[in-house]
Amino acid sequence: MRIIAHELGLDVDLVDTSNDAGQAALRALNPVWKVPAAKIDGIDLFDSAVISRYLLRKHGPGPLAPFDPSDIAGQNLATVVDGALDGLINVFYLGREGIGSEQAPYMRKQQDRAASAFGWLEERIDHFATEPLSLPSIALLTAIDWVNFRRPYPIERHHGLLEWSASAGSRPSLHETAPGT
Repeated sequence: MRIIAHELGLDVDLVDTSNDAGQAALRALNPVWKVPAAKIDGIDLFDSAVISRYLLRKHGPGPLAPFDPSDIAGQNLATVVDGALDGLINVFYLGREGIGSEQAPYMRKQQDRAASAFGWLEERIDHFATEPLSLPSIALLTAIDWVNFRRPYPIERHHGLLEWSASAGSRPSLHETAPGT
């Protein structure tokens, strides 16, 4: 969402959800307490995909590929990225609680799920290697950045994804919205 806003030249007010006030604001906005969430034009929007499609519909694609609701292959790619991240977010938070794969088979399953998803995505990297940048490409780039930042999974196993990410990730919108910025 931040990448799309940046590409479209839109200002975004960020809320730091790492503190109690930010968590309270998130929980007041989003019933599933998940980021990202946004209030745009008085409309509550939950999840990156919903927010991104709304921004593209309202402001046009600008330098990005327009969202094509008939692109089932692209939507499947984004769904696989989301599935990998869902599991790895659980791995990350449970790991912070001291729960590892040796204590919970669920953790191993989530890492195996991510390995399957990233392997599948790597086999389809040519679909991502397009210009202009598309929503599935943004989803994969941000997923790779998050995994590199949080380290819940050894993403270096997927050389093709990392090579593509390094070449595609040169846009200012990606650098200026990377995790930790």
